[in-house]
Amino acid sequence: MRTHLLRLAARGTQRHRARTILTCTMVALGVALLMIGLTWITGIFGHMLEDAASMAGHVRVVTEEYAAQEQLAPLYENIETSDPLVEALLRHPDAVAAVPRIMTGVTLTADGEIGDVFARVIGAGEAYYQDYLKPGQYLVEGRWFESEGELVMGRRLARRLEAQIGDDIVLLGTSQDGSMSPSLGTLAGILHSGSSFFDEQVFLPFEEVRWITDIPEGTIEILVYGARYQDAPALARSLRELPEMDGMRVEAWSEREPYGGLAGFVDQIRGLLVFAIVLLAALGILNTMMMSVLERTSEIGVLRAMGLGRFGVVGLFVVEAVIIAGIGGAVGVLLGLGPSWLLHSRGIELGEEVATTLAADLGVTATVYGQLSAGVVLGAFLLGILAALIGSIIPSIRATRVQPVVAMRSRR
Repeated sequence: MRTHLLRLAARGTQRHRARTILTCTMVALGVALLMIGLTWITGIFGHMLEDAASMAGHVRVVTEEYAAQEQLAPLYENIETSDPLVEALLRHPDAVAAVPRIMTGVTLTADGEIGDVFARVIGAGEAYYQDYLKPGQYLVEGRWFESEGELVMGRRLARRLEAQIGDDIVLLGTSQDGSMSPSLGTLAGILHSGSSFFDEQVFLPFEEVRWITDIPEGTIEILVYGARYQDAPALARSLRELPEMDGMRVEAWSEREPYGGLAGFVDQIRGLLVFAIVLLAALGILNTMMMSVLERTSEIGVLRAMGLGRFGVVGLFVVEAVIIAGIGGAVGVLLGLGPSWLLHSRGIELGEEVATTLAADLGVTATVYGQLSAGVVLGAFLLGILAALIGSIIPSIRATRVQPVVAMRSRR
């Protein structure tokens, strides 16, 4: 019976070939556009989320007092002794790395006098810099700092200072008690990525920033990394159970703003794209199947009289829709592979200003790449099939309501 049903469905797709070809074309275009869109969204936002999680830490540990006043950046609400906490965090089986980090504001000058160019200074261990920020790929001049007394800064910041490699840079910050804290460093390297996270900040050895802020044995925050940034919420939940975390705020990157809002925004964009394209493809299938039901009323009546039940009728039109969608989906995959691969391999140049405007603090670079994968291809194809199933529901229900006697009297 199943083979007979499949033959009837295949024959149904050939009744009006022009209409079938048109519907296949609609499905093919929908699947191709879906592939390209998913490649683009998965790439640009996937890289953005991954970079944001790397910069912010998969999980962050700070004191409850600091978290409550974070907008004021209270240096005095620090973790006084960080090494015991780092050791405790590293004993967790899912923690790959735990690195202390201090961020604070300073004013800069490149001529030996107190200046008025404000910047944010980041101080952290080499594991944070080399394993997670990977600044070497953004170096456009000089080198990464190799010792205390050297610093690296972003290109836009260097231009504002009119600073060059080898210049002495005066940094004027504040210690945790609010007193002025000057420091002098030699500009060793300049970074450029198109985002202000790299282009407008100063990077120093961790001990140097400890000295500026007068936090000799502690830190402001400890960043914990797991195997995957997507697992951060689960890692945060398990870390909260550690007795050493009493009095600490432990948050996954996706639980903090603006990162949490960004993750939700990505899901909304992806959902809107999928909904729009699946709806268009489903409408094309609906039109074809509805016309097929109207034209085959008599045939449906005969099949019902021969013992084909309601579920059999539904199956007939669903299989017919899936055949059309399967052919269209395969063609759509072939059509979408070329543009999707170009997005994946070459990317699109946004330009420095556009990248900065879109996400100045989230690591968006001037060139963004798509992310083509087997999951994207399979997902687009299966969504084409889903569109066929959705589009065939109403015609199938209408077909089950055809009465055999009335249908056989019809000339259709």
